Amino acid sequence: MSHNCAYVRQHYQVPAEIGRRVIAYGKPGVILADRGHYIGVVLDEDPKKRIRNYHPTHEMKYGEMAETLPLKEWLVLPFKHDWDDLDWSREAREDLVRIWAAIRSQARYKAYERLQDYCHGIRAMLHFKVRRA
Repeated sequence: MSHNCAYVRQHYQVPAEIGRRVIAYGKPGVILADRGHYIGVVLDEDPKKRIRNYHPTHEMKYGEMAETLPLKEWLVLPFKHDWDDLDWSREAREDLVRIWAAIRSQARYKAYERLQDYCHGIRAMLHFKVRRA
């Protein structure tokens, strides 16, 4: 996953990448998202396992790569497409939404939140197809 957090690694000279353990403001967690100038971290103590933005150098200590991740990566195929319809070309891959979530239904809802400007309502989420990445 060396392509993840490439900007942060280059600009801030830190070993940030998805799956790396960190101590953010004295609390342990795992990096799970590349957020441009920030890194998305899930703290171990957070019962809802929310990804929160942290500055890569401000009170941040980097550790080893995590053995397991607190969330799973999901692929979401929106808008009445089907997995068998994809030819997996570059255009088809751009239709997929990658989401980090604990369970399938949470992945579906997070994809809806990201795509709600393109949906006519929350019922569109019912047509999303979800599977593990």
